[in-house]
Amino acid sequence: MNKHVGANQTQLSPNHPTQLRHPLVVIGETGTSKTATIESTLKSLDPDTNSQLILNFSSRTTGNDVRRMLNANVEKRAKGVYGPIPGKKLVVFIDDMNMPKEDEYGTQQPIALLRVVIGRGGMYQQGSDLSWRSLRDMTYTAAIGPTGGGRQSLDPRFLSLFTVYHALQPSSESLFSIFSSILSSHLSNGFSRKLHAYVDKFTHLSLLVYRRENSLKRKGDSMLFSI
Repeated sequence: MNKHVGANQTQLSPNHPTQLRHPLVVIGETGTSKTATIESTLKSLDPDTNSQLILNFSSRTTGNDVRRMLNANVEKRAKGVYGPIPGKKLVVFIDDMNMPKEDEYGTQQPIALLRVVIGRGGMYQQGSDLSWRSLRDMTYTAAIGPTGGGRQSLDPRFLSLFTVYHALQPSSESLFSIFSSILSSHLSNGFSRKLHAYVDKFTHLSLLVYRRENSLKRKGDSMLFSI
């Protein structure tokens, strides 16, 4: 399932993660408020019935890091069954989910673990017995950016486990309004009032440079240009 998130949309409502009862991922360029939109949605959840776990992935995140954080936020309910405090759901938000680098075998260990956790509803524990730990009353949300700049391409079979939202880029008019307001506010802090006459020109030229440089990106470039 694919949906779109408007550039000025601050929540995923009316269908937030626990209503969808399905893993959810927001995909979009830097500056499209992916993380802010999800965090705003999570803040709107009833704290009496929902708890949250935020995982910030980086290139150095390992499968063991993810396993440790999940285990630290659940408790035993029955033999082999774990979950959040009874009466609550645990909403796991994974920011920059496609940042972990591949190992020597071409595997992103955190993603391989999450595929089992989300797809099969649990995970094997480390140790000699490799016991299965079933995870109950948990739902997953994530944000990812486009491939490049250290971000990896994710297995389509893994993404198929999610409802996919696409965060739309703000319009040129919206960007101009946002950044001219920011610049005007900054110049009001002790700068000469003569500079205020150039706010529109500065904003226009800044956006022009961004669009020009962003359009020159070549395949394999390690840099991402962000508003």
